[in-house]
Amino acid sequence: NNGWDQQIAYTWASDRWIMPAPYFSQRIDYVDQGFSVDYIFIDSNAMDARDPPEDSEHNLCSAKYNLNQGLNGQNASCSAADGPADVHTCKDWFWSFWRRNQAFAEEKLRESTADWQIIVTHFPCGHEMGWYRHLYAAYGLDLLVTGHRHDQELWDPTHPRFAELGGLHCIVSGGGGGITSEATPVEDDDNWYGEAQYGFYDLVITKSDIQITSIDYKGDVIKQATVAPH
Repeated sequence: NNGWDQQIAYTWASDRWIMPAPYFSQRIDYVDQGFSVDYIFIDSNAMDARDPPEDSEHNLCSAKYNLNQGLNGQNASCSAADGPADVHTCKDWFWSFWRRNQAFAEEKLRESTADWQIIVTHFPCGHEMGWYRHLYAAYGLDLLVTGHRHDQELWDPTHPRFAELGGLHCIVSGGGGGITSEATPVEDDDNWYGEAQYGFYDLVITKSDIQITSIDYKGDVIKQATVAPH
């Protein structure tokens, strides 16, 4: 979350980096394959925005890390980049911003004429589940792609929490998350949330389905799922 405005600005200085705004959408027509996809990118950082005294290690708005910082005892402010002015307005700013993201996503899904609708966001499967169930049921959202947790989780009908998303497939693609995984990657020590720690997902999209393949750090295929159009 550090330097988020620079991450956006880098879009216009790079041939490979595309992040023109905190939330945006992109329709891609795969003309030779005869199908189209609406990709909707939203900012879910509000999930880690709490009151300043709460959970300082997992709180964007914590007093511990935003007040009296550095040799000059400076208080953090993101107002120069149109962000929250201080820790006391921080939580409300992020949650208001999340509601703008939600409205944007619903508008784009309502307007979508693409064959597939995919949402990409940071926070993992399990956050705001009631809202995502609504998007699946009301607007035909086909797939939710997430990260945050440093592991691999494919929420399909074999996953114990799949029903909580009302039938919506979701992946946590956090298997490349820095130097640390959520637990030991060697074997499941009963601390795994999903099917692996280090690895990646391979998605093959056609007009008829989306094939999801979970591959671990050894190159082994460990789980597969097929998403049908909704």
